[in-house]
Amino acid sequence: MTAPLKARQAKPLDATNLLRLLVEGHEDNGGVYPPVDERLMLQWITAVLTGGYVVVIEKSGRIVGSIGLVPFQFPWSAEWLLNMEWFYVQKRFRRNSSADALLVAAHAFADDKGASIVGGVSSAKDAALKDRLMQIKGYCYMGGYFIRRLNNGQPIQRTQDQADYDE
Repeated sequence: MTAPLKARQAKPLDATNLLRLLVEGHEDNGGVYPPVDERLMLQWITAVLTGGYVVVIEKSGRIVGSIGLVPFQFPWSAEWLLNMEWFYVQKRFRRNSSADALLVAAHAFADDKGASIVGGVSSAKDAALKDRLMQIKGYCYMGGYFIRRLNNGQPIQRTQDQADYDE
C-alpha cells in the first residue's frame, strides 16, 4: 500500500488536468451517462473553480483525484448548502486514503462556512461500495439518480403526423 497523497486546493491552471480526470471518471462509468462535450465540461470545471471550492490529489504532477463544491440552495429553502459537483479518484489511488483526504478537506471547508454538503455521488459500477463509503463518512442517503434513455435507447421512429407537428 502506498503512502497517502496530500490534498491541496485547486488553482485555475489545473482546469485542463481536471478535464482529463473527469473525462476518465465519465468513461469509468461504462457509458451510462450522456457523452461528454469537452468544451462544455471545461466551462463547468472553470465555473466550479471560480465560484466554488475544488480540492485535488496529485501524484508526480498529475491530478489523480478531486472533489468540487459550489454554493447551492434548494428552491424551497433559505438555507445555503454546498453541492458536491464531482468526487472522483482514479481506481489505483483509492486504497491509499486519497478519497479520505479529499473528504477531510471538503468537510473542513464546509464546517468553516457553516454549511452542509449535499450531492449525488453516482457510480454505475460500484454503487454499493460508494454508498457504504459515504455512509461511513457521515452522509445520509437521500435517494438516487436514475436515467431512462430516450425511447428506451432505441432509435425514434417518427410518424408523418409528428414530423408535421415539428415544423
